Amino acid sequence: MWFKNLRVYRLTQKIDLSPEILEESLLKQAFQPCASLDFSRFGWVPPLGKHSDLLSHSCNGQIMICARKQEKIIPPAAINEIVEEKALELESQHARSIFRKERMSLKDDAIHSILPRALTRSSLTFAYFNPQQQLLVIDAASSNKAEEFLEHLRASLGVLPILPLSCLGDAAEIMTRWIQKSTPKGFELDDECELRNSRESKNIVRCKNQELESDEVISHIKAGKRVIQLGLNWKDAIRFILTEDFVIKRVRFEDIVQQQAQGDADDEATQFDQDFAIMSLQLNQFVEELVEAFGGLEAH
Repeated sequence: MWFKNLRVYRLTQKIDLSPEILEESLLKQAFQPCASLDFSRFGWVPPLGKHSDLLSHSCNGQIMICARKQEKIIPPAAINEIVEEKALELESQHARSIFRKERMSLKDDAIHSILPRALTRSSLTFAYFNPQQQLLVIDAASSNKAEEFLEHLRASLGVLPILPLSCLGDAAEIMTRWIQKSTPKGFELDDECELRNSRESKNIVRCKNQELESDEVISHIKAGKRVIQLGLNWKDAIRFILTEDFVIKRVRFEDIVQQQAQGDADDEATQFDQDFAIMSLQLNQFVEELVEAFGGLEAH
């Protein structure tokens, strides 16, 4: 459950996140497995899994929700094989090559013939609301995955006045300055960054296992490149990659943080609560200090 990628959004106006209202709203789109002719299904499931029937879970004022996406697995090679067999059969019957439109129709027929028998795979996406700071934090590596989550959440709640977290100033310029001069209090450079020439978007240099204050990296900056991704360490608690559009990737909680959650949990549900409480406490403080380091939130 420990989040690995952070896409942070802020609510532009307050909405009712009371347990009763939230539960009722999520129930409208609770997860249902794929029917025989469905390609995929998306819906809400209990964050605690088999340990609870509730679609939202509150702990220390934070509210966890979880979405499940189930997709049919249809190997392209299997479809192509069926299409080729049918195409050869038609060509033999009509003594001519089949048209592209006919081939597309054969492909559609093949897919629908396989759908009822196709295996499925599922993925879970966790997120939590921080009502005090009016934030929503989604554990999603891709923008498409986050947008799909938000789309369904908006449909469930009826309204979701939300914007991606963005801060004052030019993020790439600020991260570049951190390498050239110094990082803000609480943050240290790690050993990874990505630089891009502002005048030539394909001119990119990726540095790994590299001393970022070295002459080699500084020379790229002097040549006109700016930092668009930067590896950082926050208070020896969280290591992460920050992008120029304020996405936080490859989050790694250090052992000292995870050990705080290793108490005397009697069951998995209690352990989930302990993990959630420690994780959200750390992330909330981390996001707050990261925003401060960039000069505050951009006005909306």
